[in-house]
Amino acid sequence: MISEKLLHYVWKNQWFTKEDLQTIHKKSVSIINQGFPHQDAGPDFKQAIIKIGGVTWAGNVEIHIRSSDWYKHEHQNDMKYNSVILHVVYEHDREVFIEEKNPLPTLELKSLLSSQLLLRYSQLVNALHPLPCEAYIEKITPLTIEAFLARLFHDRMVKKQKSIFEILHSFSEDWEQVLFYVLCQSFGFKTNAPAFEMLGKVLPFKIIKKHLDSHLQISALIFGQAGMLDDELEDSYYQSLQNEYLYLKTKYRLIPVDVKNWNLLRLRPHNFPCIRLAQLVEIIFHHRDLFTKITDFHNISYFENLFVNKIDEYWKTHYYFGKTSKASDKIMGEKSFQLLLINALVPFLYSYGTFIGNEKLQVYGLRIPELLPFEENHITSRYQQIGFCAKHAVNSQALLELHYEYCEKKRCIDCVIGQKVVSME
Repeated sequence: MISEKLLHYVWKNQWFTKEDLQTIHKKSVSIINQGFPHQDAGPDFKQAIIKIGGVTWAGNVEIHIRSSDWYKHEHQNDMKYNSVILHVVYEHDREVFIEEKNPLPTLELKSLLSSQLLLRYSQLVNALHPLPCEAYIEKITPLTIEAFLARLFHDRMVKKQKSIFEILHSFSEDWEQVLFYVLCQSFGFKTNAPAFEMLGKVLPFKIIKKHLDSHLQISALIFGQAGMLDDELEDSYYQSLQNEYLYLKTKYRLIPVDVKNWNLLRLRPHNFPCIRLAQLVEIIFHHRDLFTKITDFHNISYFENLFVNKIDEYWKTHYYFGKTSKASDKIMGEKSFQLLLINALVPFLYSYGTFIGNEKLQVYGLRIPELLPFEENHITSRYQQIGFCAKHAVNSQALLELHYEYCEKKRCIDCVIGQKVVSME
């Protein structure tokens, strides 16, 4: 099935036979300038220059699958479309008039498009394979792919920045709360991300700041607001946290996350929620000026010293409250640290740098991923296997953007690679 989006790219790139062009009324057509794509309300291409029947016109171009779409979209009732000088359609099925009296010059593309172009487009958008263009990748130059991946990485950063700005607005421009929130969000990794995200919303960081000199109170606030201190256990450490939390909960009128939001299934022991929460406690307690330290970036090792801390003695022999386990340090692993860096700190630095106009922080946000290894998961590995770049985290972040925003949504005609495939001879 032809799409209007494909027709937009066909017109933009002039991917059709232009010999002896004629309107449906047999008037000659010469395209001097096809115009510029227009995303806002109004005609699709602005400032086109087209000679029709020997007369040169300057104006706009509207594109539809069928001529009748003009009326289907009610353009006849919108004065903005009175400036259209050419109606470009795949199939002409109805006469269109401007201001109810003047026939609109119409160019039908149906017989002008390459059968190869239509075939490749159909193969891409109808493919059952998760990577529709896999068979053509080796025909795309490495320079084209690398340039597109660089753009995708930047798009991903801008998208995350937009999300952080929305969070900032919801937290009344409190950047310390935003930092705590994005840390919580990332500490959940995948399985417990929603629960950690809720924790980042229900625990005001300004309350934590009042208790930075007390490891017990920080622990009580974090575990309590996570909904994990409501049981009756014969465990002295648990009871001390519980008592402290009851006092703080009453004092600050806190409402915790429902413990049912936490997922304990299909997790490696070091990813259990209690262990991740305990690691978060250590970061906050040992780095009481965390916001200042994070925005004073030096190198990867500097961040590692901030986030890879020894865990509290209790958790060395526990994965849950009240249940002992074999002793282990349970410090954050290298891979977890790298994921935290790429998913939380990099977007935060980039966004904060943009917000305050600090170009140095913005550059850090863009350069740090170049220092981190390629993220290997079931998505990125699939792209790596067919020849995509796998040098560092910039590539893996770009491939995630490619997968979720283009391949999964079958937006092949919006993708640089898809456009190259469609236009191949």
